[in-house]
Amino acid sequence: MDDFLSLLNKWNQEDEYQKIIDCLEKLSNTQKLDYTLTCQLARAYNNIADLDKPEAKGQLKRAEELLRSVEAEGTEDPLWHYRLGYSLFYQDREEEALTSFERALELDPADEEAKGFIQECKKYIAARECHPEMYEQEDWDAVEAHLERYFGPCDNVFHEIMSPDIHVDIYIMKPTPERNYYVLSTFGMGAHRMNVPEELADRKLERAEIIVTLPPDWKVTESGEEWYWPIRWLKILARLPINEDGWLGWGHTIANPDDAPFADNTRLCGLVLTEPQGFDEDAVCCPLPGGDEVNFYHMIPLTFEEMQFKLAHDAQTLLERFTPEQLAVVDIHRDSVCPDAPEKRFAIPREELKELYQGEGPQGCIATDRIVVDGAPVGYCWREEPDSGDEAWDSGWRFTAGDESDAYMDDPDRSGVYALNTICNCDPDVIPLLDSEAGTAWSRGEDGVFRPELYDED
Repeated sequence: MDDFLSLLNKWNQEDEYQKIIDCLEKLSNTQKLDYTLTCQLARAYNNIADLDKPEAKGQLKRAEELLRSVEAEGTEDPLWHYRLGYSLFYQDREEEALTSFERALELDPADEEAKGFIQECKKYIAARECHPEMYEQEDWDAVEAHLERYFGPCDNVFHEIMSPDIHVDIYIMKPTPERNYYVLSTFGMGAHRMNVPEELADRKLERAEIIVTLPPDWKVTESGEEWYWPIRWLKILARLPINEDGWLGWGHTIANPDDAPFADNTRLCGLVLTEPQGFDEDAVCCPLPGGDEVNFYHMIPLTFEEMQFKLAHDAQTLLERFTPEQLAVVDIHRDSVCPDAPEKRFAIPREELKELYQGEGPQGCIATDRIVVDGAPVGYCWREEPDSGDEAWDSGWRFTAGDESDAYMDDPDRSGVYALNTICNCDPDVIPLLDSEAGTAWSRGEDGVFRPELYDED
């Protein structure tokens, strides 16, 4: 018997689950399986179940039946409860699975996998209590058809578990011989109508989805940040218009907090939205049956210098510096298209910044080099209404040392976009001012105290 169990365990370690099933099912035709062999057979059915295949549900159900047939003997066995919970979880019966996993953990407090499944069960149960905005079925079908027509058939979907406001999945289109790169797209962002400025109300810009294109060797299923950050940012952008009660559209830029690189293996630290690059021109817009439109935007990662160049000029001028190949697919090692931008040596290196401020709303601001490069304290600051299209990132705050000349202020290379937290590191005295409304200004006196000033838009 020990040799037989050793063989079954060997097959299990080698993922030879079908061998276990064939062996034990054949044996069960001639004799009744004992508790141990029944649990071995149930484990094999659990392990062989591939949720992408139609037979998976039947295999999981068979595992459940086997385990319940020896329930009396498994009452005090943590593995019995764990295996039953596993079968129930992947049959989408999370409430029942939660009870089994909790019992397994009670019997074996060191079972980390049971702890993980308990958390997952609770997430799914909580998700069912949410009522997120979602496409109506005919709109859903139209957007799915648009994705397949212009970007390729969907090979995999990263389903969102918790959806408190909108339900955002990530559709994955694998590389093909004709298109040798991944296309990843949000699906569900467009169910929410964004708060577009009144002057643009007639252009049907209220709905959007966002794509990103990744090299064929990109490990899209890996969870390490060097692979996951494009997916993270698709999800962040999908909810940004809701969180900020604003909108996203062509030419909008968003910076990573404190302008930090998205991952340790790249200098890319910001994003600009454009029309889909390298696709049919009709890919940009998906008409919906009711007359609305969903606009598709391409998420293009940028370097710090490129983000600063866009601020000093505009998105179109920046994009004209790229080649079509540079826009088509993310290259984490590419050189900046703004090599002529002066390299700044910051008073506080980015890696030394501390988390001093986490306010609500957009976290971007504009500050002069006197503060972030020279290390001068803030002498004068004000908050204005962001320009149309910048509401997603711009807090409206502007920071100067107060001693800059007119020529200095007119030179776009002497200022830049930074996170509010960066300025708080440069001068923590501004933190109490940051809740001030737009249309306010503050000046530091000789005693170092900030006092309100009359705000002048000019």
